[in-house]
Amino acid sequence: EEEEEEEEHSTLTPAQVKMRSIGMLALGTVIVCIFSDPMVDVIGDIAKRADFSPFYVSFLITPIASNSSEVIASIMLSKKKTQKTISLTHSALYGAATMNNTFCLSIFLALIYFRDLNWSFSAEVVSILVAEIVVFSMSRTTNVPLWKALVVGSMFPISLAVVAFLESVVGWN
Repeated sequence: EEEEEEEEHSTLTPAQVKMRSIGMLALGTVIVCIFSDPMVDVIGDIAKRADFSPFYVSFLITPIASNSSEVIASIMLSKKKTQKTISLTHSALYGAATMNNTFCLSIFLALIYFRDLNWSFSAEVVSILVAEIVVFSMSRTTNVPLWKALVVGSMFPISLAVVAFLESVVGWN
C-alpha cells in the first residue's frame, strides 16, 4: 500500500505536487472553517453542564481532537519498534506540539494586540511558555531517553496545574 502511494507520488511533476498541496490545504481550511464554530459551541456546552471553566475543558478536548491524526500516525509508526522509527515519532510529536503551541499563542497574542482586547490570560500564557521551554530543552538531542519522554509527557497535566495554581492561589486572571 505504501509502495503504491510512493509510486503515484514519484510520477507527479513538481507543478502537480504544488497544485495537489494547495488543493489539500484549501480543503483543510474549508473543513476547519465548517467545524470550528460548532466545536467551540460544544466545548462551551460541556463546560457549562459540567460546571467547569471553559478554559479547562478546551485545554483537555481541543488538543485531543486536533492532534488525533498525528497521534494515531505516531502509534502506527512506533509499532515498528526500531530506534529510527521511535526517534522519528518523538521528533514529529515534539515538532507538532511546539508548532501548535507557538502558532496558536501567536494568533492569540495578535488578536489581543490588534483588537485592543482586555488582557486576562497571564496564567495561561505563562503555562504555555513554560511548557514550550521545557519541551525545547528536552528535545535538543537525537536520542530521547525514557526519562525525557516522561518529563515532556507530564507537561500537559503540569500546565493545567500551573494555570490552576496561578489563578486560584496567586490570583492571576
